[in-house]
Amino acid sequence: MVGDWAGALAQVIYIARSRDAIERELGAALDVLVRTVTAEPFDEQPATAVAERLVELGLVSSECFEMSIKVLGTGMPHLPELDGRGDTADRLVRLFSSMARGFSEGLRRKLYDEQEDLTRALVQARENAERALSDSEARFEEIFTKSSTGMAISDLEGTLIRSNRALTKILGRDREKVPTARLEDMFHPEDATYLKMRYQVLLDDDTIPFRERRRLVREDGEEALVFLSASVLRDPDGTARYFVTSAEDVSDKYLLEDQLHFQATHDALTGLVNRPRFIGRLEEALRGRQSHDDVTVFHLDLDGFRAINNGLGREVGDRLLQTVAARLRDVFGSEKAMVARFDGDEFGILVENTSDTPSVENLAARINEDLAEPVYLGDQGVAATASIAVMHRPPRDSLPANVLRATDITLQRLKTTGRRQWGMVDLEANERDRARFSLASSLPGAWENGELELEYQPLVAVNGRAVDAVQALLRWDHPEHGRLDHERCQEILAETGLALPIGRWLLTRACEQLRSWADRFDGGLPRLYVELSREVAADPDLVSSVQEVLTEAGLGADQLWLGMPVQALCMNDGLAEDNLEVLGDLGISVVLYNFGTTRGDLACLEDLSVAAVKMSAAVVARVARETSLFARSIRQLVPLVREAGTPVIVGHVDTAAQFEWWAGLDVETVQGDFTGAASSSQDAEHFFV
Repeated sequence: MVGDWAGALAQVIYIARSRDAIERELGAALDVLVRTVTAEPFDEQPATAVAERLVELGLVSSECFEMSIKVLGTGMPHLPELDGRGDTADRLVRLFSSMARGFSEGLRRKLYDEQEDLTRALVQARENAERALSDSEARFEEIFTKSSTGMAISDLEGTLIRSNRALTKILGRDREKVPTARLEDMFHPEDATYLKMRYQVLLDDDTIPFRERRRLVREDGEEALVFLSASVLRDPDGTARYFVTSAEDVSDKYLLEDQLHFQATHDALTGLVNRPRFIGRLEEALRGRQSHDDVTVFHLDLDGFRAINNGLGREVGDRLLQTVAARLRDVFGSEKAMVARFDGDEFGILVENTSDTPSVENLAARINEDLAEPVYLGDQGVAATASIAVMHRPPRDSLPANVLRATDITLQRLKTTGRRQWGMVDLEANERDRARFSLASSLPGAWENGELELEYQPLVAVNGRAVDAVQALLRWDHPEHGRLDHERCQEILAETGLALPIGRWLLTRACEQLRSWADRFDGGLPRLYVELSREVAADPDLVSSVQEVLTEAGLGADQLWLGMPVQALCMNDGLAEDNLEVLGDLGISVVLYNFGTTRGDLACLEDLSVAAVKMSAAVVARVARETSLFARSIRQLVPLVREAGTPVIVGHVDTAAQFEWWAGLDVETVQGDFTGAASSSQDAEHFFV
């Protein structure tokens, strides 16, 4: 990164130093900046000294500073020292602002030193006029004409006697023309009266020169922001003769600082404030000096935005985001509200409610009404709808991060129910979701630490009660929540990206256990039954993984039953269906599980070659508590399946009444606590010994 920095600076300025020397200086500067960002507590002041040191090295142009900010702003967030810090962006903004101040201060000091040199030269020229008049005049002329600081000499009445080219440039005048007739004509009208007074004060004995940020008026009427300095040139006897005025143009530096601040707090595409700025305003509204008792937070996520990006291109997506931003501004234009773009297609609105603020329902409805009006790009009309989570009057002691986490969880729940939904934050539901997400986030560590284990449950023939198979089930012995069974583990897995690796691990461990039992016990063992999750069933590498596991365990294809969920076989991509066909060709029996809850169940059964179907746990639970139309439909469904030549397996049979009900439908196999509870591999041996 130091090399990139040095290379970028070499494009805009020449420094009379070797490349190695420059990189050593820049490397030391970068080390200070990194330590500053990572220091606790955070204090951005060391960055000021870094910028001042850059000025000392000769990096005095605005292009040097702008190039430095571009390189640092791009590279620093990717440094290992800053990896994983949630507040890096905010700290970098403050760091760069401090550097801007240091850069300005370094330039001011450098230019002030030039002014002091000039003043000393003027005095020295006066004192030594008789001895070295020609040398003094030459030195004065060199400094005065070539100084980068605008300079003017005027009499005590303010009549301009002489000015240099730098001042002419600041005022936007032709080089050959005197900028103004009088000194006060340069000043902004609002500053003129005050400055005339300040110049008169300089005539008093022992008054030091002043230096202040003021405005000058350019020839085109625009303002020029300068640091204005003035002093009095006196005769050897102390008689005041002239005013010496210098003006350091700082317009570009302050413009750059303003631009950096804007970029740090606003979204570049839409011009809306960004998430950090929104959080800061929410913090102020909830707990700051200007807190408001009645605020509402709207958190929006556009529906199907990925389809627009992928189908019509990112340019169309960007145009839609800009349109959404404009329409949200319109919706809340008459309210005291802040509209922000968080990232991607997420937006937030903070409303400080008044007696005239519409209800939450009306605002949510208006948002979607306005977004639904198409924006036309050529002949293509594109519109948007949004899912909207609302938190009305969050508690005053709430942290902004907790408010947005609550709305984000609510958003996720809303999007599962369809498009164009809105809802208030349900703290109880959020707490349940947070508990689920917390479990999901801790699952990788639990797997790594060996908290996940397998247990086994028999699948028993209704006639004769013989064990046809044993199912391998996940069990998580959680230190806080206790034992989590297979269904709970599968629900948690669905929230993570671990369904594939843990699914493969389950299959491998179960096959190894069956091999161990085969080596220890004579006689026929029951088959192993493993239910694959939707992700594993559609895994393109499933067939090769199953073959590899069977080979390493020394098992035959007829010793393994694999369950595939109906939902995976109903997917349009057909990956699970392809896997089912290949596995069947290899002699591995496939069971269609979660049967009885999907409209495509019978179609799957008719189109696919499966060894059996396993009724959904939801079906079993509902039949156990109802004798209505649903129960009658199941009484008709099971015979249809059996007439097709497909055996029926029923799980979660935990009572004698349930067993008798399903046995009355002539199902072949049942599974549940009534016929044998899930147990460890050692305890499960009694099922087949």
